[in-house]
Amino acid sequence: MLLWAAEVEIEIGELSKAMDYINRVRSRAADPTGWVSKSTGPFAPFAANYKIGLYSSENFTTENALKIVRYERMLELGMEGHRFFDLVRWGVAEVEINSYLKTEMKKRKHLKNASFKPFNEYFPIPQKQIDLSAGSDGIPKMKQNPGY
Repeated sequence: MLLWAAEVEIEIGELSKAMDYINRVRSRAADPTGWVSKSTGPFAPFAANYKIGLYSSENFTTENALKIVRYERMLELGMEGHRFFDLVRWGVAEVEINSYLKTEMKKRKHLKNASFKPFNEYFPIPQKQIDLSAGSDGIPKMKQNPGY
C-alpha cells in the first residue's frame, strides 16, 4: 500500500511525501532482523550482504521519481504476481516484456520466436457490471475492453 500511495503522491507532485513512503519500505527491508546470516541456517553460504540505503531529496527528483517507485515495486513485490499488471497499468508492458524476451531468447531455445503483443492485456468486464452502469437513460457508461 505504501508504494501505491507513493505512486499517487508522485502523480500529484508531492515528492517529499512519496519519498517518505518509499523510504519506509526501504527501512523495513534494511532491518536485518530475520535475514539469513552467513553464520546460521541451511542457506548460510549463500546469504547476501545487502546494503540498502534511503533516498534523499538529491536523488529523488521529479525526473526519476516514477522510475524509482516502479523499481521499488519490482523489488518489493517480486514473485507476488503484480509485475504484469503494473506494466499494463503504466502502459509499458509491450516494451518491457519484449526487452526481456530479446535477452532471454538468446539463452532459451523455446523462446526463439517469442514476442509480446498487446492483445487481451485487460480482462473482460462482466456484462452484469456493464448493465449496472446504465443510468436512468438506459445507456451503459462502461464499455467492454477491446478483444471481448
